[in-house]
This record gives sequence, structure tokens and C-alpha cells, in this order.
Amino acid sequence: LATARNIGRADGSVKEGLWERSKLVGVEVGRKTLGIVGLGKVGLNVARMAKGLGMKVIAVDPYASPEMAKQAGVELAPSLEDILPDVDFLTIHTPLLATTMDLIGEKELQKMKKTARILNVARGGVYNEAALLKGLDEGWIAGAGLDVFTSEPPAADSVAAELAKHPKVVSTPHLGA
Repeated sequence: LATARNIGRADGSVKEGLWERSKLVGVEVGRKTLGIVGLGKVGLNVARMAKGLGMKVIAVDPYASPEMAKQAGVELAPSLEDILPDVDFLTIHTPLLATTMDLIGEKELQKMKKTARILNVARGGVYNEAALLKGLDEGWIAGAGLDVFTSEPPAADSVAAELAKHPKVVSTPHLGA
């Protein structure tokens, strides 16, 4: 929600005595599509909350129970590539494994809508930080909400540090737990 509504930037601008409402309104999440990578315990809870906000939810998880997904109102998709063009928000809820390392890179970001936002509260390294920075700078996607980085705290002068400071990114210090 903070990413959708530019909460961090809006808070900072008001504290600086500015009133930049028209620049910071952002987007509503109702009637938007949330893509979830990893429909385990956390992913399923996120799906239920998103449904409560009026979002359409599609997920990718080769181990997910189709019955459980159906009960939660979640559409299961066969692959990540199938959902990328359709999602307005993409949230990741997987462990960091060899199969999930750099799961989201340039190729994946370029398949997304220019208005899409990516969220990661799972593990740094699931998304390629350099690709995400490039995607934000070149306008492939609209924003990101990041709670995890490859090094925590992000090392000075690293790509992670650039992402954490990026104006299109809401950054938090691994508060997801």
C-alpha cells in the first residue's frame, strides 16, 4: 500500500512543509491484479488480504494446492511468464534457493506493465538488484517496495544502497517478520 500510494515520499514532503498532493496520489489497489510468487503460508495470507482489498489474485507455485488456492479465490497460473504481463503488483514469498536466485531479472521486468510495482519481503537475491535498478531508471516498471536486500544493511555505494535510496522505491529494514 505504501508503494501504491507513495506514502514515504508524501510523508517526507509534508514534513518539509510542502503540499505535493497531485504529484504523489499514486494508484488505488482495488480492481488491480496482484501476482504472487510462492503461495505458502505467507503468500496465502497476503492473497486473502488482497482479496479483501478488492484485488484479483493470481499466483505461481508448483507446490500449491489447487483446492486451497480455489478456496482463497486465487487463480493458479502455470508459470511466472504467464502472469507477468497481467499483474499490477508482483509480490514474492519464496525462500532463496538456487532455483529462486535472480528469479526476477531484466527479461521478467520488461514483460511487466510500465505501471506495475514489484514487492519483496521474502529474501534479497530473489530479484536481481542491478536489473531492478535499471528497470526503475528506464521506466520498465513504476516502483518497488523492498524490505530485503542481498546485503543487510546495504553496503555503501552498492546497487542495494542505490535501490534503497531510489525515489521510486519504498525501503524498509527487513521488518517483514
